[in-house]
Amino acid sequence: MSLSKREFLVGAGAAAATLAVGVVGAKAAARQAWDLIVVGGGNAGLPTAIFAAQRGARVLIVEAAGALGGTLFLSSGQMSAAGTRLQKTRGIDDTAQLHYDDIMRISKGHANPELVRLATGAAAPAFDWLLDNGFKVRDGHPITGTTHEPYSRARYAWGYEGGRSILAVLNAQLEPLLASGKVSALVGHSALDLVRDARGRVQGVIVQGPDGRKTTQRARKVALTSGGYTANAQLYQKYEGIRTFTRATYPFSQGKGIELGIGAGGFVHGGEYHTPLFGAVLEHEDYPSPIRAMVRHFPPERPPYEILVDRDGKRFLREDIPSHDAHEHAIRKLADESCWVIYDEAIRQAAPSLVRGGFSGPWTDADTAAAYDKGLPMFYRAGDLDSLAKSAGINPAGLQRTVAEYNRGRTAGKDFLGREHMPMPIGSGPFYALKLHSWNLLSFAGLAVNAKLEVIRPDGAPIPNLYAAGELLGCAQLMGDSQCGGMSVMPALSFGRLLGRELIDFTA
Repeated sequence: MSLSKREFLVGAGAAAATLAVGVVGAKAAARQAWDLIVVGGGNAGLPTAIFAAQRGARVLIVEAAGALGGTLFLSSGQMSAAGTRLQKTRGIDDTAQLHYDDIMRISKGHANPELVRLATGAAAPAFDWLLDNGFKVRDGHPITGTTHEPYSRARYAWGYEGGRSILAVLNAQLEPLLASGKVSALVGHSALDLVRDARGRVQGVIVQGPDGRKTTQRARKVALTSGGYTANAQLYQKYEGIRTFTRATYPFSQGKGIELGIGAGGFVHGGEYHTPLFGAVLEHEDYPSPIRAMVRHFPPERPPYEILVDRDGKRFLREDIPSHDAHEHAIRKLADESCWVIYDEAIRQAAPSLVRGGFSGPWTDADTAAAYDKGLPMFYRAGDLDSLAKSAGINPAGLQRTVAEYNRGRTAGKDFLGREHMPMPIGSGPFYALKLHSWNLLSFAGLAVNAKLEVIRPDGAPIPNLYAAGELLGCAQLMGDSQCGGMSVMPALSFGRLLGRELIDFTA
């Protein structure tokens, strides 16, 4: 998938129109005294604005896109919350403590205990609030998980329309506040810098409109909720130490809020916990690339018939290990976070479908065959292993040795990696190699905050009047170097709710 800013704006036009009542001009906004400016009108920013306005604050939302909603337009909207009313009605005994324990277990102790404690405690009230306001949960939910490491209790749930199910609730709450003037919005406007006084206290935001004109919007408090940097290849490399290989995320995830926080004295942490996703078939190697398709690599869903090799032709992972986490950590260690699926003609004919559709639509076995026939990038076929390796960019001698070792292990019933599902040898040409890359949806580095969600300096002191929530905190804080189900969308929503309801102190 590849989504440009222009394409997103066209697709979001209807949503923008529904909220047009509260859109104000930058000059008019600059003449008003705001209690709170929220930079970023998405999953964290909208609840921040809604609940602050319900407390009586006058709120301005500054949003770079042409519509409010942020990543909720694209997100699957997966949430996890413990002790919810939904769980109780279904006889599920769960607590915030159990949720906390699960996150720390799945993250291998690398998540931030203080923020995980805050997130797990705030999740159920926020989830129940969604239910109270019309959110419909999918049949059969909550569940313990899907493909990533499961929870010990069924607390994982989402709506029928993904993130848009959440956005519908937020829009319904926001519309009357926009109509009454309690909340106003500058859409299509970028936050360029924070206004600070001589003592470093944040007092507003310098905003640039689509016509290039700049205005100074002053406020008593500012909340940075503008998301991560997954669409900014330069920042991704800077903060996570590796290039981003794919172009598949919200185009306005440019990391601007993080840069604003740094400019005010904050700092970024968590990039060392970079954890990519596994199994993307890209359109080309001019990175970042759109995703053409995805590979079905989760063994409980489709046991592997093929082997996985690195650039040297060596296997690096027990292919039938039933863990996405293991796949993700394995590819993270490889050069260019890429590998190859190796198989032969007999496997191609006997095995279940290997490639499936991704963001760009459905994919069939006929599409796979056509890709090999056309010689599309990432799809390699040859009559012998040596030729296959040379065309795919794999070490030929290494691939020959690896295939021979795999076949011997299969015959002996003892694979050196411990693999158990080995239904067929890799023996007769033509042979196939499909190149896979990592891909990403989340930013793991982010602004450091304290338990009050105040942006802090390296010495731990809070920057006066500056708060932050959402993905710009960095997903590592709530997931460590793992993918913990529902711990991106839910904390963004619940932290925004906390900021608006109680954490932002308008008396100071």
